[in-house]
Parts: sequence; structure tokens; C-alpha cells
Amino acid sequence: MLPDIIYKGSVKDVRGKEGVSPYIFEYSDRYSIYDWGQMPDLLEHKGECLAFLAWFFFDYLEKKGARHHLLGKPEGRCLSVQPVDVFKPESGNKDGKLVWDYAAYQKRPANALVPLEVIFRFGVPEGSSLLKRTASAAYCKEIGLDAAPQTGDMFAHPVIECSTKLENKDRYISRAEAAAIAGLNETELQNLFKLAAESAALLKECFDGIGVTLWDGKFEFAFTAEENGARGFMLVDSIGPDELRLTLDGTHLSKEMLRAHYKGTAWLDALEKAKIIADVRGEKDWKKICREEFGQTPAHLPADAKEKAEMIYMSLCEALAQKYLGTSVYKDAWTLDDLSAALRDLRQKAAA
Repeated sequence: MLPDIIYKGSVKDVRGKEGVSPYIFEYSDRYSIYDWGQMPDLLEHKGECLAFLAWFFFDYLEKKGARHHLLGKPEGRCLSVQPVDVFKPESGNKDGKLVWDYAAYQKRPANALVPLEVIFRFGVPEGSSLLKRTASAAYCKEIGLDAAPQTGDMFAHPVIECSTKLENKDRYISRAEAAAIAGLNETELQNLFKLAAESAALLKECFDGIGVTLWDGKFEFAFTAEENGARGFMLVDSIGPDELRLTLDGTHLSKEMLRAHYKGTAWLDALEKAKIIADVRGEKDWKKICREEFGQTPAHLPADAKEKAEMIYMSLCEALAQKYLGTSVYKDAWTLDDLSAALRDLRQKAAA
């Protein structure tokens, strides 16, 4: 019998006893996009696929020298992990603006979640949000770019950005703000970015082995004990298609396929407006504005889109297992080439 749920997320539940190792990550068949939380459909086999992929990638990176919080192999849709403290920032309204208090992180905790998502980018796929921020020459310089990139550009080395992790929605922030809210000194900031870039390069190498292009993704980290004035870091949470943007022959093999399905919908238009209105009002619950003031919630996926979304997870598991483990985990999964062709056909029908 599984222990009680101590935290229920949009995609996975955390089970255990507060503060006692181990915690159990129970991955569900739910999915979330655009910060909405649980969407109306369940994707069959997604939970067990995410558990397998999280274990696979953490194990792959550990063999290359990275640290992580996993404690064992997956059991169905569950993984055992080392608990880390999470200090959620307090929010308040100051002069009509929503503000966040990260005081707990100024005490420089160890064995605690770094309150950032560390984003890496190997290139600029169509629709990349990077294009909005790199209109600023100062921002380009901060992230190591000589000039604003264009759609389709690839970088020689991964570009690293940061966004918030524990607020009501993710927002991209400067390196100075990232260091300030997380309580990072300069050595820790540099080490964090270096670890993210090295881990990203290893993941890209892994995907290259199955013919898949890794464009970008995100990592989450926890602080480890301080040595010589600087804390270390270990990878936490998950790594998989929900955290990565992947393509094969230009076709998305990740959650981007699901995001694309909702582009141009009344719900997404209302969602984006609701976020702006919430910021202006200094309110946290932009989803309530979307539901109650615009009357919009996400629609169900069509059956063919749902089937192909489910197959993304299964086919990636199968391809990686065959290539790197010499075994099969989903014998009924489509090959990646067949999946890519089916997704292209789906996209063409939707555009017609």
C-alpha cells in the first residue's frame, strides 16, 4: 500500500511522511500546459513512462558524474526519492503589485529546493519565447549572445536562462534577480549554470543517439551541503518530454505537440489576458479570472490527437531502452519515424 499523499501536483503526487525519507513520486496520466494545471484528458501509460524516463535520465547523468535525489529504480508509476525542503515564498500586494518574499532562502539552507527553473537552449525552434526577450541587446549580452537570434538558429553551446519556480506562474528573470531570490553567492551561481550546461550537453548527446534533436529544456536543483563557502547542487524532480522540447525531422515529440493543439483557441486567448489582468490587479488567481470573467476552460483533445500524444511517451521509452539498455519496454510502441509521420499528418489535417 502506498503512503498518504502529502502534496498533489498537476502531474505527479508526492507520498510519504512529512520530512521522512524516502518520499514517493507517483506519476499520473494527467498533463499540464500553459501553467493551467490539470487538463481535462488523461494520457494512458503516461505516468509509468514518466517514471521510467526520470529514472533513465538521472541514471544516465549520474554515470557521467552528476548527482541526483533518486533512490532506486521505478516500480510501475512510482519512484523513491530523497526529500528536500521547499520554502514557498509568501506573496503580498504592494502598491497594487503582487510581490514575493524569499526571506527563507537568504538563510542559505542546504538540502532545499533551489526556487528556480534553470532553462537551457541549444537553438531557437519556431515559437520560442526566447525571441521576445532577445529583442533587448542588454539581455542578449547577459546570456552570452552577440546579437538577437532568429528562428531556426542553433547555438554552439547551450544558452542558460532562469525563471521562477514557486510563484503562481513562471516568469523569466535576470541572473541578478535569480541570485537574489535564491540566496546564491557568485560562486554558487556560476557553478549552477556550469552544471546545467554540462548536463544539457550530455542529454543532447543521449538524444542524438536515437536521432532526436533536443532544442531546449529545464532542470530543477536542490542545494547540498556547503564546502569552502559554496553549496553544491543535485538534480531533483524529473527529466522527460514534459521538461524538454524534442523534434524528429521537424516534428515535435514532446509536450509542445499538446501546446500547439490549443494555439489559436478562445481558451488560450483568455488565459493570456487573464494573466495580464491579474498582474495589473496584483492578484494571484489568474485562472479564476479566466474561468469566471471570460467563461473559458480548456476543451478535451480529439481522439486521434490523444492517441498520438500517448504514443510520444511510449515511443521515446522504447527507443531509449533499445538503444541504451538493450531491452524492450513497450513492444506495441510505434517507431519514432512512424510516430513523426503520424504527427505530421495530424498537424496537416488540423491546418487544412
